[in-house]
Amino acid sequence: MVSQGSITAMIVQVILGIIIPLALVLYFRKTSGISYRAIGVGILVFFIFSQVLEKGLHYYVLSVNKSTVDLFKNPWLFAIYGGLAAGIFEEVGRWLGFSLLLKNRHERKDGISLGIGHGGIEAFLIAIVSGVQGIVFATMINAGKLEQSLGAGLPPEQVAQLKERLIHTAQSEFWLGGLERIPAIFMQIAFSLIVLYGVRYRKSMYLLYAILLHALVDFAPAMYQAHFLSLWVAEIVIWVLGIGAIVVIVKSKKWFG
Repeated sequence: MVSQGSITAMIVQVILGIIIPLALVLYFRKTSGISYRAIGVGILVFFIFSQVLEKGLHYYVLSVNKSTVDLFKNPWLFAIYGGLAAGIFEEVGRWLGFSLLLKNRHERKDGISLGIGHGGIEAFLIAIVSGVQGIVFATMINAGKLEQSLGAGLPPEQVAQLKERLIHTAQSEFWLGGLERIPAIFMQIAFSLIVLYGVRYRKSMYLLYAILLHALVDFAPAMYQAHFLSLWVAEIVIWVLGIGAIVVIVKSKKWFG
């Protein structure tokens, strides 16, 4: 049986994935007059650069090319690769979004808007894909219908692995995964503001700063995925960096003054 606490955590994850982006849109729309066009560009950048290009590279490097598959079994190299890949693709995507699609929209509110679009759709998709799917599978397990429902589409060993993971994963992991969306979306806004500052004032070094900061943010989760860091340590790092992102967002008022 999947515990009710775990299912509740998944429900909270879905709620947060929907409410946080909407709340930020409403708040910044009222206080800063953010741009729906820039939000749309943020969503577009996320899909093209993160979901298509970055994932395409990961598939080749981590699944197809035997040399790199073996190389990145080293947790340190895996974490460095994962962090830099995310940083390069997503921050270059932001730079191009501001440079090509938002040529005349380089105010602070446009950076916030693109960040909300990018981080908001990420939170929404994680909530839907991970949260809703997890709730459905957990309900099937508790009703004794998982094998019957998935048996025709998945090999028995995969169904068994899915069942074991949901039953034996600690409740805390589900709670942490859901709450992680809060600092994550603020970091996406902060990255967008850093990149926009570089575009607006023609300071390309700020693209490099954003890439390195993004790589730093993704380094801890990658080390967790490589079973080198505990989940709690990784989450503490994410929350500390999330607080730093809020500081950046507040201080950015002076950058674009």
